[in-house]
Amino acid sequence: MADVPPYPLYNRTYSLYRLSPLHHGETPLLDGRSLRTHAKRLKEQLKGDSVRGVQVDFAAADDTARLGPLEECAWDSIGDEDAWIDHHAQSVEPDASQLSSGLAPSRARGIQVSLEYEKQAYNALLLRDPGVTSSPDGFTSLPLLLVKMPGPIRDIFLNYLRTAFDAHVAPLRLPSTFIASSLESYFKRLASSTSTQSIQHVIRQLHVQLAFPSATILLKHIDITIAGEDVPGFVSRGKLLNGGHERPFTAALSQYLRSHLALDLSHSKAHISRISCHSFHLGAERLKLAAPDPLADTSFSDEGGASQDVSAGQLAVQDLYASLVREAAGSGKFLPEEFSMGHRDDTPSSTASAKAGRRKRAISNAAVGNGNQKKARPRGKENGR
Repeated sequence: MADVPPYPLYNRTYSLYRLSPLHHGETPLLDGRSLRTHAKRLKEQLKGDSVRGVQVDFAAADDTARLGPLEECAWDSIGDEDAWIDHHAQSVEPDASQLSSGLAPSRARGIQVSLEYEKQAYNALLLRDPGVTSSPDGFTSLPLLLVKMPGPIRDIFLNYLRTAFDAHVAPLRLPSTFIASSLESYFKRLASSTSTQSIQHVIRQLHVQLAFPSATILLKHIDITIAGEDVPGFVSRGKLLNGGHERPFTAALSQYLRSHLALDLSHSKAHISRISCHSFHLGAERLKLAAPDPLADTSFSDEGGASQDVSAGQLAVQDLYASLVREAAGSGKFLPEEFSMGHRDDTPSSTASAKAGRRKRAISNAAVGNGNQKKARPRGKENGR
């Protein structure tokens, strides 16, 4: 399906933020009319238009003049990749009338904010896990905020969220344990008995950055590169180490560094600050996900379960997405702890809910190539890095 644009979660480098529940009163936030209203108001602020008789000045207009005029500002509800494909297939498939005409708010992952300038395009994603995230009355919880915008525009956008929804926005700083666990989760999926993908094929080459923020001013970080074909060996050796069953790669890497560099990775002043590979780039405040490869056509079975309809790489991305949402919601103390924990314990995991109803799908362009391109428009503008 060549005309389906890439799913916006993939192949873009986002800055990570966490967002308190958005207050909107009795008017549903994910309603189409409400989204159009907020798109219009944000556009007025970005353009410096008059709002309620008061001229809104964009102090950073000179810095963004190179982008050209703001042509479009859109707020749209966004679902998972299946819903994204269904939505865009309506304009290219002959039997589009048989497809769902819209995305139900209960299925929406959140909101995509798109800014189309003459020479550039930017976006932001306000995200949740529909099967897990709960909201108080009059609020909508979209705890994970991913932003791809230059500083001046980002400041205007974040300030709009604060004032329009009485919300708190803060950078989401991922701890070292989260970054390492995300990589271990990938390896666990790829090394499972049902996986048809190998670690070296998906990871290709692994870059691990070790940081020493408070140890010395002379050494800020160390970058370690591991060839893809060597990564499975680290995982295998780690499983044999004492205490390495749950985090085998981290255990093996720690032993290697201790033996060859006399570096103790368990020391409080040394930690993993960034991991980069073909599948994802994850740092303390930034994220880039590559579109996971789906199963080959020959891997599908009419008698198979959901696990046979989704590749190990796709399951790993689902795990990482769910973990990011939980981290954004859980680290902010935006809701009373008993409220959030009560709902979290009573709801199924996102991975389990994602497996339900899976079927063989066409894939968006992002799963074919990792080009970081702006969505198709008549002028053929490209999305900046």
